[in-house]
Amino acid sequence: MSFYQKMLVLSVVLSASSVAVADHHGAQVSHQDVSMPNMSQVSKQWMEAFYTGKDQTRAMVEQHMADDGFSYPGRFVGFGFTYNPDSEDRSVTSVIPESPASAVLEVGDTFVSVNGVEATRENWDNGRLDFGGAPDQKVSVVVNRNGVNKEISFQRGLINPRYTKAQVLENIEMGNADQWAAEEFRIREVAVSEDSRSVYVWSWHRSLNNRFNISYEENVVTRFRFNESGQVVAFGDLSEESLVQSQLGFSVSR
Repeated sequence: MSFYQKMLVLSVVLSASSVAVADHHGAQVSHQDVSMPNMSQVSKQWMEAFYTGKDQTRAMVEQHMADDGFSYPGRFVGFGFTYNPDSEDRSVTSVIPESPASAVLEVGDTFVSVNGVEATRENWDNGRLDFGGAPDQKVSVVVNRNGVNKEISFQRGLINPRYTKAQVLENIEMGNADQWAAEEFRIREVAVSEDSRSVYVWSWHRSLNNRFNISYEENVVTRFRFNESGQVVAFGDLSEESLVQSQLGFSVSR
């Protein structure tokens, strides 16, 4: 599974919270709520599934994510759309509400050109399409919508999205099962919030970025928020994204 697809499935900005810490060897947490050992175990199993395989990840989401739950991806500067990098035409698969893209793009739009560069698969894969840049930077594109080419432009902005359970499952389906598993992973520590509703899992993994055929390593802290029934109502992670990008050869510039 590519780095970009994984970020769709699992990402969130952590909220501030005081926590009691338990290591993955079974140390006791400070709170005595009897439901918490199960929630901690679910959180650990969720992470293990995520690093193990597509089918395992889907099963955990289907079984343990509440129907009204959300994945809260971390904020980022961008346009607010996603596409399937494995498809031939790179068509838009989702548009984040209230994002810059939401005013001009629709699901199913296919990019024809970006800032005058033809949107071929080769240009996508080689990074020749200029979607990057600073906030408020304008990008001019041509998209094909229902067989008609349309010229549009939009500006990069600050985006704070969230995904429903159905959208999380759709994102999982786009992943390549043969490229999903991490090369190595370890759960370093588990922490429980004082209100016994949030579980934080600190994990480490080494994975292969299939687009560039480069391995990278990353520490990730994943937050799971549970409802009274013990199902996950919010989840995601705080990761070393800039470190990952530097390992893949990218640099940040203005």
